[in-house]
Amino acid sequence: MHTAQALIARQMQAGPLWLDLFHRDASCRGRWLALHPREFALLWRLAETPGRTVSQRTLLSDVWRLSTEPGTNRVAVHVARLRRKLDGVGLGRLIATDGAGYRLDLAPAPSCRLDSAPRLRDEACSKTKSGTQGESQRMATQADEKRVETQLGDNGIMHVRLNRPDKMNALDPEMFTAIIAAGEALMERKDVRVVVLSGEGRSFCAGLDTSSFAREPGSNEPALTDRTYGDSNKYQQVATVWRKLPMPVIAAVHGVCFGGGMQIASGADIRVAAPDTRMAIMEMKWGLVPDMGGYHLWRGLVRDDVLRELVYTNREFSGEEALRLGLTTFVADDPLAKANEIAATIAQRNPDAIRAAKRLSNRMHDERGEDMLMAESEEQAGVIRQPNQIEAVMAGMAKRTPEFGDAS
Repeated sequence: MHTAQALIARQMQAGPLWLDLFHRDASCRGRWLALHPREFALLWRLAETPGRTVSQRTLLSDVWRLSTEPGTNRVAVHVARLRRKLDGVGLGRLIATDGAGYRLDLAPAPSCRLDSAPRLRDEACSKTKSGTQGESQRMATQADEKRVETQLGDNGIMHVRLNRPDKMNALDPEMFTAIIAAGEALMERKDVRVVVLSGEGRSFCAGLDTSSFAREPGSNEPALTDRTYGDSNKYQQVATVWRKLPMPVIAAVHGVCFGGGMQIASGADIRVAAPDTRMAIMEMKWGLVPDMGGYHLWRGLVRDDVLRELVYTNREFSGEEALRLGLTTFVADDPLAKANEIAATIAQRNPDAIRAAKRLSNRMHDERGEDMLMAESEEQAGVIRQPNQIEAVMAGMAKRTPEFGDAS
């Protein structure tokens, strides 16, 4: 089994990569990428038709075994994760976005010869592929070591805190990376009922750290129009990842919430602000437009003419005014305490129904009426008479606290 012929029998070449079906992983220049099983399945499917675009619908059918997008952008998320792992061997652009699909772009790239592909996975590499939850924990740990702290409570509430208090949690490159990693680490977590997002120190987030972004972009950096995170670029993903999560997210906002910080908070399902919070859609001050997902996330929150005035003037407003404008849900002297109170209530609801409701909420501004009617029926059919729904009924009848299992 150590001959080149035996290796070929279980491997497929995708440009400079070798895909190993037995280990469900890929290698380049003797280095395993430690792919998640679904990342591998996605890469294998694209490698079957190199150079040809495979639509998201086809990928959902062939890899996910689903007929419709589940609502949490799972195809785009796995493509983004796969690209980051390919970046480690200089192949981040191997997967190209083409309209509503993806293809393997087999342009000239560093070669990975057959004799350089590992014949057997070593123990250390095996340990790095310990399953979805292990990968999530690793990603969260990487975030914790940088600019974000995460802590899961016994009630299923995940606390995510921006942790650069000396700079009012301003966004530098490391902060972007840590926030995205913390968010994506939660994507497949079934044990998390709700997320509370807050900022350490005297502010939620002061927006971009302009001193970190004064440099010229490198020649290898993706263009703003490159969709490096499915439907988003890196700067958009830091805000939109919270809307893409399957569980609700509550933002507790205090101190300063400017620019990018405003857009990150807008990615949450619910926002609680202190009455004296200083808020602004700040980008016009620097001659820019909001481009971190704001326009996408503000739909349904703010009246059109109100949003135009806030963007055009970049004027500052308070948490109290934000409530009247529609940019925050509640005002509280202690926004974190209020956010935790709401989170505790949500954590006592059927997690399957909560996630289904978030999927419907994410779709309702984009879909036709007839499609939303069908979506409601499909979501209900997936929830009704399932163990968690039955438990909700039994607990309600017995007037006791429900004991739900993890989300399905």
